Amino acid sequence: MGLLDDVMGAAKGALLQGAEGGAQGILGNVLQNSSLGGLSGVLTQLNGAGLGNLVSSWTGGGQGQPISVDQLKSALTPEHVQEIAHALNLPPDSALAHLAEHLPMLAGNQA
Repeated sequence: MGLLDDVMGAAKGALLQGAEGGAQGILGNVLQNSSLGGLSGVLTQLNGAGLGNLVSSWTGGGQGQPISVDQLKSALTPEHVQEIAHALNLPPDSALAHLAEHLPMLAGNQA
């Protein structure tokens, strides 16, 4: 059973990694097509809102720090939040939670 468990674990990991990459790809596309100007525009907004330390933790190759929904709400305009939520077909808080979850990895992959 050990080999079967290893194979099943590897398959499950690959599926989860694929789903994670898919979510990041979707989010990247949403941001690219937004009035924010893509991922770089979001990072610029965060820097301008005093969250440059978080952005640096994602893009500097160090330990990426998490960002909260409240931090995103304070950095993005209500119009940007609505735009992202509409594009993801999610309520605004759910869209921000999705963005908070994936933004550090997405930014780290761009660096």
